[in-house]
Amino acid sequence: MTLKPLAVVAGAGGAFGSALLSGLDKAGYQVAAIARNPAPSDTTIWYKADLSVPEEAAECYRQTLEQLGAPSVLIYNAHRFLIKPFEETSVQEFEDVWRTDTLGAFVAAQSLLPAMVAHGGGTVIFSGATAAIRGSANFAAFASAKFALRGLSQSLAREYGKIGVHIAHVIIDGIIDGGHAQAKFEVPQENCISPVALSDAYLSLINQPRSAWTHEMDLRPFNGTF
Repeated sequence: MTLKPLAVVAGAGGAFGSALLSGLDKAGYQVAAIARNPAPSDTTIWYKADLSVPEEAAECYRQTLEQLGAPSVLIYNAHRFLIKPFEETSVQEFEDVWRTDTLGAFVAAQSLLPAMVAHGGGTVIFSGATAAIRGSANFAAFASAKFALRGLSQSLAREYGKIGVHIAHVIIDGIIDGGHAQAKFEVPQENCISPVALSDAYLSLINQPRSAWTHEMDLRPFNGTF
């Protein structure tokens, strides 16, 4: 068991994942990170799991609880991104996106929330996207999954908020600087969201007093359209 408060980051890869791990460490948390391709470090305890496979993910969370105890923070940041015309999207592709973006979040919450409640509460943050509030052309699979994630977060907020767990949904309305999407779409840095600034926003949610909790936050660069 750790003497520091524990933060679990499920889906800890990429530029934003790195910024989250660093930010949480600097804020005084023992950090447990879960990813398909762990990147071991001196400040983070890594677990390897495919979060789209419920049995594998649940076993990973069981190990985390057994080895480190109940978390004070859970951040579900895993996602599978797909842009494809609807008629070309296969059933398997649609299900794969849903499994990572929605089912994985369900398994994470169901695995860790009981322990969080038993230890006095905490904060759960789900990473959303523009597609959580707007289903664009060629985004049928991704938007469906992100809409469902938003609905899950709303339901959990109403069920668990009154017993001390702060549930928040963050709409990341833009491309993250240094991420795969920036490289894919060749977006200039000034049009991207800083992963460090994004991490700071998550920490601000974690530090909110109970008398003024934010459930949903949307973040975009200053020149983003919405």
